[in-house]
Amino acid sequence: MHIDKIKINNFKNYISTEVRFSNKINFLFGNNGAGKTNLLDAIYYLSYGKSAINNFDSDNIFTEKSFFKIEGDYSNNLSYKCTFEQPNIKKIFENNDKYSKVKDHLGKIPLVFINPYDINLIRNYSSERRRFFDQLLSQIDKNYLDNLIAYNRLIKQRNAYLKSLSSIESIDRKYLKVYDEKLIKLNYYIHKFRNEEVKKFGKTFNKISSELNKSKDDFSILYSSNFNEKMSHEVYEKYLEKDFYTKKTNIGIHNDDYMFKMKNKLIKRIGSQGQQKTFIISLKLSEFYLLKEKLLITPIVLLDDIFHKLDDIKIKILINYILKDEFSQIFISDSIEDRLNEIKKIIKQVKIINIDKGKINEE
Repeated sequence: MHIDKIKINNFKNYISTEVRFSNKINFLFGNNGAGKTNLLDAIYYLSYGKSAINNFDSDNIFTEKSFFKIEGDYSNNLSYKCTFEQPNIKKIFENNDKYSKVKDHLGKIPLVFINPYDINLIRNYSSERRRFFDQLLSQIDKNYLDNLIAYNRLIKQRNAYLKSLSSIESIDRKYLKVYDEKLIKLNYYIHKFRNEEVKKFGKTFNKISSELNKSKDDFSILYSSNFNEKMSHEVYEKYLEKDFYTKKTNIGIHNDDYMFKMKNKLIKRIGSQGQQKTFIISLKLSEFYLLKEKLLITPIVLLDDIFHKLDDIKIKILINYILKDEFSQIFISDSIEDRLNEIKKIIKQVKIINIDKGKINEE
C-alpha cells in the first residue's frame, strides 16, 4: 500500500497544496517549523480520521478559516477524503461515498507514524499506552473494537450514576447489577484478547529491539490488569463503597496498563534518552509487522525526526533495517542537511521534498 498523491486545503500551515510521492522513500527536508510534521500528520489523518498531534479537529484548521480538507489517491485505485467544518462536522469518504461511522474506515489504510510525541507512551499515564494498543488491536479485529466501544459506554453510564448519588444508602443495587453483569462479560473478552495479543506482540518486539540494539539492552512489555478471569460480577459489590466515594468504577480493564521495561525495571526510570527512543522505534516497528500480518497490507511508514537522540551507529542500523524488502513506502523528515547528504549516499532512489513555511518544492 502506498499513497500516490495528496491534496491539502487549510490544514495547519497549508492553505492549498498538492504533492506527488514516490512509492518507496520520500525525504521531507526543511527547517524546524516549516511544515514537515504537518504534512506527515495530513497523511496520518487520511488513515485514521484524526490527527496524531492535536486532540481537537478545530486546532488543525488554518488560521481564520472555518474548514479543512485532505484528499489522497492510493495504490489500491481508491481515493479517500477527510473534511472538517466548524463547529464540529467531520466527514470521511471512500471514492466519494461517505462513511456512516468513522470507525468503519479504521484499518483501510494501515499506517505507522513514529514521531517525537511518542516518548509520552513511556513517560505519561497508562491511558496513553492503552490508547496505543487499543487503536492497534481495533484495526486487526472489529469484534474487539465493538466490544471496547460497548464497554466504554457502560463504564461512562455507571460512573455517571455513581456521581449522581448523594449518599451510599441511596444506591440501587439491583440497578447497578444490570451494568455489572454486562461489564463482567466484556471484561472477560477484552482482558483475554489483550493478554493473548500482547504476548504475540512481545515476541516480535523482542526480536526487533534485539536487532536494533545488537542485544545490548533487555527490553520487554508486560500487560498489567486489576481484573482477572476468576472474577464475577460480585467483585463490583466488594468495591462498591470505594466506587461510591471515588465516584468511579475501580475494577476493570479500563485501568489496564502496559509496563515498558528495560532489565526488568521501568525504562522511564532507568533508560537514557537514546534507549527510550530505541524502545519506541522497536514498539512502532512491531506495530508495523502486526498490521501487515493481520490485514495482509503493507503499512505506510512515517518517520518524523527519527534520528534525533540516536548515535551514528544506531542511525546506520536503523537505516539498513528500514531498507529491508518487508517495507514499502516510507517517509522520513529531517532538518539537518548533512544527514540528507548521507541519506542520498545510502539510499539511491529517494525523492526529496523541500518544505519552507508551508510551501513545497519537489525534486
